[in-house]
Amino acid sequence: MSDETNFAPPPASPLATAEPWDLVAQAYAAELIPMFEVFARAALAAAALPAGARIVDVAAGPGTLSLLAAAAGARVAAVDLSDEMIGQFRARATAAGLLDACDVRVGDGQHLPFPDATFDAAFSMFGLMFFPDRIAGFRELRRVLRPGAPALVSSWVPFVGPFGTLMQVTKELIPGLPFGGGKPPLSEPDDFRREMTTAGFSSVTVETVAHDVTAPSFEQFWDSMERTNAPLVLVRHRVGVDRWAVLAPRIRERVREALGDGPLVISRGAFLGIGRT
Repeated sequence: MSDETNFAPPPASPLATAEPWDLVAQAYAAELIPMFEVFARAALAAAALPAGARIVDVAAGPGTLSLLAAAAGARVAAVDLSDEMIGQFRARATAAGLLDACDVRVGDGQHLPFPDATFDAAFSMFGLMFFPDRIAGFRELRRVLRPGAPALVSSWVPFVGPFGTLMQVTKELIPGLPFGGGKPPLSEPDDFRREMTTAGFSSVTVETVAHDVTAPSFEQFWDSMERTNAPLVLVRHRVGVDRWAVLAPRIRERVREALGDGPLVISRGAFLGIGRT
């Protein structure tokens, strides 16, 4: 049997399903929230919310943006397709004494369970970018917003450096992975302008939020990726324990050879698309 494992490409990215996010939810909430709060704070600052604003957070994950907004006095409606992420959200909201300010639901961002013209701002941080039908996601954000209210949607600036190397090596050693084929979603400012305008938003602008993370060593980088990186964790889950025990050392060593032993600077810049109803 070959060491390589093939996947038949599905009709949509696996990152548009609950499975990878259920798998990483606990580690994500424990380790990644400080990094993601950088982008959430930038989005909230750009939104300039009025006092007591009602907001909707789509693909809310463990509540990174929602709980910052609720702590500042907003009333939050939040949806995510992952039961495990919503569980982390509720646990964090309860611990912070903010659960009463949050309507938290498992749901599909392409079919929001809210009335028209309800919210003062809408957010989707690194979630709508994976939707099978992004235009439907943008249109739903617009539908539930009050006239003149903003929608703010983020995506990753195309990856370079350690993360890009990791995914490239993984694809080389496991041909047929259903990740990363073609152009990444919302990977250029023009994509935001075109898709948000198509969905009916006006005055669309795109900001870039720069942020670098430093891993003190390659070992710490690799360990974190095995716990928190949704594509890699899903690969490990799908190939199974025995196959991963063969493949992981090969991937790890190829990536270490390319990157060195560290420290590693990981660029995690983001685009923030902003449009108004």
